[in-house]
Amino acid sequence: MNVLIIEDEYSLADAVAETLKNENFNVTIKTNGEDGEDEALTENYDLILLDVMLPGKDGFEILRYLRKNKIQTPIIMLTAKSEIDDKLNGLEHGADDYITKPFAMRELIARIKVILKRTNGIENIDCLEYGDLSLNLKNAKLKCSDNEIQVSGKELELLEQLLINKNQISTKENLIERIWGYDSDVEYNNVEVYITFIRRKLKLINSKVNIKAVRGIGYKLEESNDR
Repeated sequence: MNVLIIEDEYSLADAVAETLKNENFNVTIKTNGEDGEDEALTENYDLILLDVMLPGKDGFEILRYLRKNKIQTPIIMLTAKSEIDDKLNGLEHGADDYITKPFAMRELIARIKVILKRTNGIENIDCLEYGDLSLNLKNAKLKCSDNEIQVSGKELELLEQLLINKNQISTKENLIERIWGYDSDVEYNNVEVYITFIRRKLKLINSKVNIKAVRGIGYKLEESNDR
């Protein structure tokens, strides 16, 4: 899953990013308001950690602008301010949660998981499931019944996106933006190559789950009655 951190304290941003990476999140950091807002507008993120006191635009301004422009990405406000009025200001303008510095990393991770569970409908964000298939994001193992196989790199990231969006089509454009970045020069055939690798692994573990190509659009998971 992709998290955007908008935080101007470099040491804190790096510490949070490292913690999130250890939890198998993909992390992008922006250290000023304008850059953070521009990045958030791409909608390439499953969650945003947004500091209040930022150079340029402050966090409340960014929050209001994003919600005004119908960006519904979950947002947790990070701030040294603890006054109730500041908390209410953030929540009333569309923040999903509010955590005051200094905070324990374990608390932050717990809050993130609660919000992602609520917004994505995922019971356990460390283990994604569809049909007879499960993907453990902590050990990068793809499992069907007693059969399992290791996945890594782009295969793991592609599988994660397909499983998160298991009930809808994942477009090639969206997959490239989520995995390689919106400014990447990666072409569609790169995605096709990794999809082929994943299909082979699905067969190796004897899963009923297939990756269906939706011509001209992208890919969708489906469960077959045939092995």
